[in-house]
Amino acid sequence: MTPIARVFSSLAIGVVFLSVLNAAQAAIVVQGTRVVFAADAREVTVQINNTSSEPVLVQSWVDDGRANVPPEQMKVPFVVAPAVGRVEAGRGAVLRIGYTQEALPADRESLFWLNVMEVPPRQASAENVLQFAFRTRIKLFFRPPHLPSDVDSAAQRLSWRLGSGKGLDPDSGASAQLALQVSNPSAYHVSFGDVTLSSKGKLMPVGQGTVAPFSSALFVLPRATARELRHASVRYEVINDYGGRRTLEKPLVE
Repeated sequence: MTPIARVFSSLAIGVVFLSVLNAAQAAIVVQGTRVVFAADAREVTVQINNTSSEPVLVQSWVDDGRANVPPEQMKVPFVVAPAVGRVEAGRGAVLRIGYTQEALPADRESLFWLNVMEVPPRQASAENVLQFAFRTRIKLFFRPPHLPSDVDSAAQRLSWRLGSGKGLDPDSGASAQLALQVSNPSAYHVSFGDVTLSSKGKLMPVGQGTVAPFSSALFVLPRATARELRHASVRYEVINDYGGRRTLEKPLVE
């Protein structure tokens, strides 16, 4: 491992995420909000741009969902080139993501994450100055060929119901661990911008998230009872491959 790579690895833990900071503080902008890697592609490319007036060092890697594991400890079937590089002020660079051909499920999408971390140059005269490393982390979907149906129809196939980890009886009116459960029968991940419950003219924001293929996800509802939400509907904003959004609405399944 090169000296630069060792420096970046030590910064990977405890990094300050770009999403929780003022975007103006970060220099590197990643073009796009997600990456779709078709299984038959040799590689995919991602454009990054340095919007600052100074050069920036950038490290890029793919993780498997464990955000706090250092890149040198991550074992994933993808490599990013360049793994470490310098992007000049006002210029751009291209990241190339390659698949190492290790086996992944053929009947569904797999989800990974692309990380792009920047460290601003340290000024020689700046002693005792706290520096932040900014990291942008976006989803990388590995998509096998010949999956049934298509990705755009996956959001319409979702079903929503009230439930809980303890098998809540909807007639009990109890509020402990009440949750909104979404079930995904498709081979694709579905990402949500916003999920909202609508009941008797009232809107209840539920949250954001992703539901994996052939599985379910839960959104906890700590301040609601099953009885008052019995005839509610769900408005959910889904995000497509290009970062576009559309809103769908479905009634709860009894």
